[in-house]
Amino acid sequence: IPISEIKFPSVAYMVVDKKIELEIKYLKEYPNWQFLALEELNRKTIEIHFDLKVAKRFCNKEQKVIKVPNTEVFKIVAPLLISRGITRIVTANQLVAL
Repeated sequence: IPISEIKFPSVAYMVVDKKIELEIKYLKEYPNWQFLALEELNRKTIEIHFDLKVAKRFCNKEQKVIKVPNTEVFKIVAPLLISRGITRIVTANQLVAL
């Protein structure tokens, strides 16, 4: 789904490392997206959660969960993320294209 067409909930949560750096993963690290083409699986992604409990479940000792109180920020920073090679946002059941 293109980011321009998506309506995010008002609050989201992200798992970041202790230095507040984004946790960047490749799409191939998500088992439920393995059906996609190999070219698509090699894309860099960030993951967001809409439930705090779910976000904490994915967090380890070297990481922490931060709250994103305005999810419109993802649309605003999309060009910056693309410049860093991040082209997808993964949610629980959606893959969002920047």
